[in-house]
Amino acid sequence: MIDYKLYVIRHGITKGNLEGRYIGSTDLPLCPEGEEQLKKLQQEREYPEVKKVYTSPMQRCLDTAEVLYPDSHIQLIPELKEYDFGIFDGKKAEELKDNEDFLRWAASGMKEAPEGGESMENFLRRCEDGFIKVVEDMMRNRITEAALIVHGGVLMNLMASHAYPQREPVYWQAEPGEGYTLLITPQIWHRGQVVEAFDPIPYSREEQPEPSFYEFFDLLEDLDDVDEEDFE
Repeated sequence: MIDYKLYVIRHGITKGNLEGRYIGSTDLPLCPEGEEQLKKLQQEREYPEVKKVYTSPMQRCLDTAEVLYPDSHIQLIPELKEYDFGIFDGKKAEELKDNEDFLRWAASGMKEAPEGGESMENFLRRCEDGFIKVVEDMMRNRITEAALIVHGGVLMNLMASHAYPQREPVYWQAEPGEGYTLLITPQIWHRGQVVEAFDPIPYSREEQPEPSFYEFFDLLEDLDDVDEEDFE
């Protein structure tokens, strides 16, 4: 049985991040501080080797891929772009605190689409499509280890939708340049589109424990026709 590991990583720091702005559709590159922070992580910790890198097409993700995996084959996944904040994009919360449209949008839990932006429903749907595209490509081409470089909002919502243990999106927040290791077991994926999250990345220099398939069993009780023999 072939299993797959996908390393989901948040892109590095941009000028907009440093300034506390809503940055979604604005296509910012990494700032110098962002590149330095990634290089420091590389020196102090360890990113796993991969056979392929999937990434959002936005420049900050491409720049991150270039720093972390300069010699890897890269495939763009357009569906995994960050949420489109519309007219709020590029602005600070402080600038919008008296904006009635912003207050209404925030009170809705970002469910309503801001003017010129997208609804949360549309954002989640396209992220789902992009993640499924990545997993299916890995399985089809037997890519057993790959990296996925995305945005903070994309990462949190994908983890909340697919990762076990099941947690709310806020639980899966990651710092720039950091993320999670996902174990994809084909039998489990095809039954429930579930993956196992275990080690945060980049790793410490110490040896990391391997996940246990049997940690899945409580979750698998909710999935049909699962036989323990599938995991032996």
